[in-house]
Amino acid sequence: MNENIEEAGIKILTEGELISAVVDKHRRFLEENKREFEELENKLSQAEEDAKNAKNFRIQMEERKEVLKEKRQLFYHQAETFLEKEVFPKLDHGTGSKLKEELKKLKSQITPEEEQILNDSFMEKLHEVVREAGLEENILLQTEARIEEARNANQELKEIVQSEKKFTEDDENNNKELSKSKSQHKWLNTRVINHQEALKYWGKLKA
Repeated sequence: MNENIEEAGIKILTEGELISAVVDKHRRFLEENKREFEELENKLSQAEEDAKNAKNFRIQMEERKEVLKEKRQLFYHQAETFLEKEVFPKLDHGTGSKLKEELKKLKSQITPEEEQILNDSFMEKLHEVVREAGLEENILLQTEARIEEARNANQELKEIVQSEKKFTEDDENNNKELSKSKSQHKWLNTRVINHQEALKYWGKLKA
């Protein structure tokens, strides 16, 4: 039997050589798995830090949105209070009511684009009313400044909402990748432990 194997060019390893081969195999796999494990561990640490930053970002954006909503309403309130004092008392009931109705529409929850259209219409009518009533031009400037600030707040609010949608999509993709990486991390950790135990076992036999 041995003669046939030797004739076929197949080398028969001794028990010591077999054990050495097994030890080398486990050592090689251990080094490879440890390297992958460490790389993945660094990747997971960064991903978890990114997730933490993302959470803080969402909290900040929610707070900013509330500030912008309040800011917008405040500027409209200032414009309305100013007109109630300087303009509406000097107009006939019908004209004053129409302007108040337009201002009410401006204050409602609308897009910045709709707001700009309504603002242009409102300011055009206010300009005509102020001119006909012989009131100061400064009224127009002060009213327009407040309404413009309100519209700027609404514009920033829209941009935040749009960025949040993109951010949410990216966040979902990152969470999927994080979940996959955690599974891979756990699997590699098990592989490292298994190869360490195997090395310990075969190392004793080799000794």
